[in-house]
Amino acid sequence: MFLLKNNLTELFTYPINDMKKLVLLFILCLSVAYLQAQVPNTSFREGLAKLPAWHKPFWADMHSTLIRAEMSMALNSPEYDFGHNGGVYRPYVFSNLGADLPLWSGNLRNDEMGFAVTLPFMIDVWMDFFERSTAPVVNTSYRFGGPEFSFIHRLNKGFFRNYVIRFTPMKHECTHIGDELTIFRKNAGLPLTRINVSYNYTELVLTLNDPENSIKSNHSFRLGFMLLHNFSNGWYNIMKEEGDESKVVPSKSPYEFYLQYQYQTNTGKSNLQGIISAEVRNRVKYGYPSYYTDKNENWIENDMPEFRAFTFNAFAGIRYNNPKGGYLSRIGLGLRAYQGINPYGQFRSLSVFNQLGLALIFE
Repeated sequence: MFLLKNNLTELFTYPINDMKKLVLLFILCLSVAYLQAQVPNTSFREGLAKLPAWHKPFWADMHSTLIRAEMSMALNSPEYDFGHNGGVYRPYVFSNLGADLPLWSGNLRNDEMGFAVTLPFMIDVWMDFFERSTAPVVNTSYRFGGPEFSFIHRLNKGFFRNYVIRFTPMKHECTHIGDELTIFRKNAGLPLTRINVSYNYTELVLTLNDPENSIKSNHSFRLGFMLLHNFSNGWYNIMKEEGDESKVVPSKSPYEFYLQYQYQTNTGKSNLQGIISAEVRNRVKYGYPSYYTDKNENWIENDMPEFRAFTFNAFAGIRYNNPKGGYLSRIGLGLRAYQGINPYGQFRSLSVFNQLGLALIFE
C-alpha cells in the first residue's frame, strides 16, 4: 500500500519525463494487481486479479500484448541505417514485451456471458543488432491504456460459438528512435531529425468465435477500429529544435481499422497446435518527407503526401500447450511476413516496407 501511495503521488504531482511516467504507471498497475490478488476468495471477490480466457491477441496482431522475439530480414533504408545501403534486405531483431494486467473477470448467467476489466501494456523494440559499431536501437514503441472492458456472449450454435466486444476508452502510443540514430540524422544534416509520434485514441474491437484458450480446432474473426481523441493534433508533431516544422504536414485522417483471422487445429497427444493468422490493416502513411541517397551518397528528399493504404501481416507456425497450464504455458514458433507501410514509429512515412522473420512467442 505504501508503494501504491507513493507511485500515485509522484505520477500525478511532479513534472517528470515520459519514460518515468511509463515506468511508474507499470509499477502502479502491478501494485494494484498484487494487492487484489491478496484478497481472500469469496463469492463476491473470486474474479479479482484474474485474466479472462477470452480475447487473447492473435499472432498476426501488429500491436499486441504477446511476448515475442523475432529475427527478420527486412527492407533496408538510409532513413534508419548507418551504412546508407537502401534497397537491400538486412537482418534485424524485433522484440515485444506485453501484458494484460488483470483487474477483474467473471462469468454470469451460468457461464453464458462473461465480463472482464484489464489494463493493456506493451513495449515494442526494433534493433539493428548486426550493425558493427554500436548495434543501435532503431525504434521503441510504448502502448498502454485502460481500463479496457470486454464482454463475451457464448452462443454455442453450430459454427457460431460466441462473440466478444472489447472497448478501451483511452489508449496511448508514443514512439522514439534510438539516440545513435538521432545523432546520425543530425550529423547527416537531414531536415527532420526526430518526429514526435504520440497520440491518444479509443479502440473498439469485435470478435467472432473467440477460442477462449480452447485446444480444439477453431476459426476466429476480428474487426477493430481506432479513433484519435484529438483530430487537430493528429498522429504526430515536431518541435522546432528537432527539425524543419514546415515539412511536417498535420495528419488529416484520424482513424485506423483492421480485420484479423486466426485458425487453430485440434491438439493431439503431442499437445501441439498448428496456427495460421493474418491481419489486413488500413492506416495512414504519415505526411512528412522520407530520405534516401543517390549513387554519390547525396541525400534526396521524397516528399510524398499523406495517403491511406492497406498493410498485410501473416503468421504460420506451431504452438505447444503445456498440459500443466499456468502463466506463459503456451509457446509458439512460426514464420511472419509483412508488407506495406513501415509500421514502426516515425518511419510510417515510408510507404514500402517488407519483412520476413522467424519468431518465438510466449502466451
